[in-house]
Amino acid sequence: MLQRTVILGVGSNIDPLQNLRLCLQEVKKLVGVSVLSVSKIYESDAMLKENAPESWNQFFLNAAIKLQVENFDPLCLLQDLKLIEQKLNRQTLGIWSPRTIDIDILYVDQFSYQSDKLTIPHCELEKRPFALMPLLDIFPEYQVQNCLWLNDIIKPFNTKKSDRYFWPKLVGILNITTDSFSDGGLYFDQNRRIDFTQLEKTLTQFITSEADVIDIGAESTRPNAVVIDEQIEFDRLNQTLQFVQEFQKNQKRKFKISLDCRKPHIVQKIIHQFDIDYINDVEGFRHPDMIRCLQNTDAKVICMHSFSVPPIKTEVIPSDKNIFLYLTDWWNQKLENFMKHKISTDRLIFDIGIGFGKTPEQSFELLENLEKFKNITHNIYIGHSRKSFLSLKTKAKACDRDDETAQVTARLNQAYCQYLRVHQIEINKRALL
Repeated sequence: MLQRTVILGVGSNIDPLQNLRLCLQEVKKLVGVSVLSVSKIYESDAMLKENAPESWNQFFLNAAIKLQVENFDPLCLLQDLKLIEQKLNRQTLGIWSPRTIDIDILYVDQFSYQSDKLTIPHCELEKRPFALMPLLDIFPEYQVQNCLWLNDIIKPFNTKKSDRYFWPKLVGILNITTDSFSDGGLYFDQNRRIDFTQLEKTLTQFITSEADVIDIGAESTRPNAVVIDEQIEFDRLNQTLQFVQEFQKNQKRKFKISLDCRKPHIVQKIIHQFDIDYINDVEGFRHPDMIRCLQNTDAKVICMHSFSVPPIKTEVIPSDKNIFLYLTDWWNQKLENFMKHKISTDRLIFDIGIGFGKTPEQSFELLENLEKFKNITHNIYIGHSRKSFLSLKTKAKACDRDDETAQVTARLNQAYCQYLRVHQIEINKRALL
């Protein structure tokens, strides 16, 4: 059969954000299926039958996923989706009971179907704003027939676009360095000792903005940065992590910790002393001892593409190469190496390396066409905040590029942006709305 454009509706009211993210990850693994885009995330009240238990009244998160499906067969796709529901522990406790995930085929372009198992388009679509509104986000050409509520301010089931839930996890940048490109020296006093007052201020901003992860580094990797002594880097990290640990305890607010470090001796000492959730290596775990460090922790692995660190302007992906195929091949080679060393691929996150080994034009090309990474099913990490490629669009100094960063964020294909590493969380959250 022909290639088809398919719109799925997904919803959850048990750990809903986590399960929507997991569902997207599983859909990307389906054979013959390419994810094109995702809608914004919507909130709604639960649809309940009369006399339903009060415990069932849990709010939903809903979204739509736009697919391109080769050799489309509606019942085969339905079967694949039911298997994903099973994998995510979907349980049937009764009609409209709480569920970890609900996946429906809402619409297929220029195609209709009806059987006892499936009706396309979904027969209740225009009665369910939590399904129709996400669909219209990513398929505005859908012809709405009889939807009297569509122009109402308050939609049925109190359905609304969420202003607090997003597809990407937000990663706050904490550079404990003297010479980072936009915030070097921010966390040091005039005697070059760590300024814990300023550090606390930034941490407070991150938790107020509900950052999911805080990425802590103590070595600048900007162009022309000077490689610092390992003991100095370790001391900075050690002092900072002790402070962060105490800060979390006092604030009673938990967030994940990412260690931004490429030196195995430091990483080994840090993971021995602290609970680290992510290890972020801008050299892409080229050093064999960095791989060995991973065997001593369960931390997730952020593996970034680069050539030289600090980056050298002339060392870039050749202009005659397809940059998406080049990076996909690089990632597949990395996967083979991780598997050879028995590092579970479930831990791996692909950082495309904006600003490292790419021209400014290549960086923009990557960010504006993330769906071309359709053959990569792992989570993708984007770190574009304030970087020099933005100078193609602005003359602002690095420290003043938060607006330009947010403008790029607003255009990202969130189906291929599972982590967003930024200096300012709040402005980028607004950009994702």
